[in-house]
Amino acid sequence: MSDDLALVWKALADPTRRAILDLLRQRPRMTGELAEAFPSTRFAVMKHLEVLVEAGLVVSRKQGRERWNHLNAQPLQTVYERWVRPYEAHWAVGLQHLKELAERPEGEKTMSTTPLGLVRVEQEIAIAAAPERVWQALVEETGRWWPKDFYAGASAKNFIVEPRLGGRMYEDWGNGTGATWYTVTEVAPPRSLGLAGHYPPVFGGPSTSILRLELVPSEAGTVLQISASEFRAVSDNTFTSLDEGWRTLFGCLKEYVENGEKT
Repeated sequence: MSDDLALVWKALADPTRRAILDLLRQRPRMTGELAEAFPSTRFAVMKHLEVLVEAGLVVSRKQGRERWNHLNAQPLQTVYERWVRPYEAHWAVGLQHLKELAERPEGEKTMSTTPLGLVRVEQEIAIAAAPERVWQALVEETGRWWPKDFYAGASAKNFIVEPRLGGRMYEDWGNGTGATWYTVTEVAPPRSLGLAGHYPPVFGGPSTSILRLELVPSEAGTVLQISASEFRAVSDNTFTSLDEGWRTLFGCLKEYVENGEKT
């Protein structure tokens, strides 16, 4: 068992830490808010958070005088790939039941009637490659790893990033047609890329999105830090949906950099 997975299993072994993850699965929370949710002392909750951060299950970010904690599900995805996927057939009945529980109940409000709000997602994904290689794949080879399900246009031919101030991050549909996702607001190769964009309803909006990607060198290669903020219509599953979406998207980048393009 790798040391990283050992830390994950250790973190998940404690019921309080699992309860903290359940709360963060709903939305990011300040440290003080988490401490108030448990009968133990603030110090005890902070020690639990330290274990979760060390295992990579929580990303902690300071904003002004406040410290916000965000669920980082990538280690759980790794556990899933290692321990669940090979035995999926044996779990079919249970997974079907889980699907039924997750189905939207009849009569639930639609996005058109939900309130507007700010949703923030913070994630970290470890990639076994140098920042220079990850940057190259991120801005020069985007179309090679960008998943087909993430294109807005049915006839999209490529996904392109122009790594310069004011550059576009866009779908190329051919013959001068396409859809712009973001405009580049910050670029510092091979360390950071800042983006801002607006989505119409046809692309899942209306929403305003700000995305910042930072490539941090590590002993194993690179830690991709993802900070995403969206102002949009919010429902009960909005945070979970966005969190899973960003993790899936940049998980494809990780797969491409580490294992090459799928044939």
